[in-house]
Amino acid sequence: MPFDVERYQMLRRSTALGVRVRHREVTESTMDDARAGASEGDLPGTAYVAAQQTAGRGREGRSWVSEPGAGLWVTYFLEVPPPGALVSIAAGLAVTDAIEATAGLECVLKWPNDVQHSGRKLCGILAEATTVGGDSDVMEVYLGIGINLRTPEGMPADVLAIATSIEQEGRPAPAREVLLAALSSALEVRLRTLASEPERILEDWKACLVTLGQRVRLSLPGGATVEGDAVDVEADGALVVEIDGERRAFRAGDVTQTRAVD
Repeated sequence: MPFDVERYQMLRRSTALGVRVRHREVTESTMDDARAGASEGDLPGTAYVAAQQTAGRGREGRSWVSEPGAGLWVTYFLEVPPPGALVSIAAGLAVTDAIEATAGLECVLKWPNDVQHSGRKLCGILAEATTVGGDSDVMEVYLGIGINLRTPEGMPADVLAIATSIEQEGRPAPAREVLLAALSSALEVRLRTLASEPERILEDWKACLVTLGQRVRLSLPGGATVEGDAVDVEADGALVVEIDGERRAFRAGDVTQTRAVD
């Protein structure tokens, strides 16, 4: 069904985030829509939603399957104080809040920003940040969030092995208006907490992070791979891995969890 902006506005409880929403039935990428909107004068807090993306993307330039009616595909245009890297952490927590509130499904987080249920990916988050006109005190962040509501027919087996959806987990998929209203409210709360109590966001993140306490294999940008025990995260979100008795911090990469640390 078409996105009902009026219904969304009636449900929304946020006071700044998602107050303005721009919807398209089909677009290449809501991330691109947000960048274009910002360049044309849209205000921070605007949400860009689409029923279908033909060129949706995730981390490391990967494509993101965004079939019509299968999920909530949204990008928020934000202006926040640095460091922008922590925005994706707050966003992961907000997504878990919104999914639990609207679908009754408890989710966990896998480093750096995958929302999971039953060990499979339910939501992906992509944050792209730039400074505003050389001002180091303000960052523009384009926060893309893709939540799987339903699993399209004919999905390849390799995708089904690593991805899931709210319906696939046995819960009715909430309407996109309902989920977006809950997400806008939850994200606004989490971002306010990030601005005032960043340590609280990190504590909540660590509590949801199933990567900690696991033996992990980390695939790094450039193709290198390391293996060790995920023991902690740093204040900027870096994953601390103990490798042969030495602790190293990693700020990018893909994690495969192999087993719990003995």
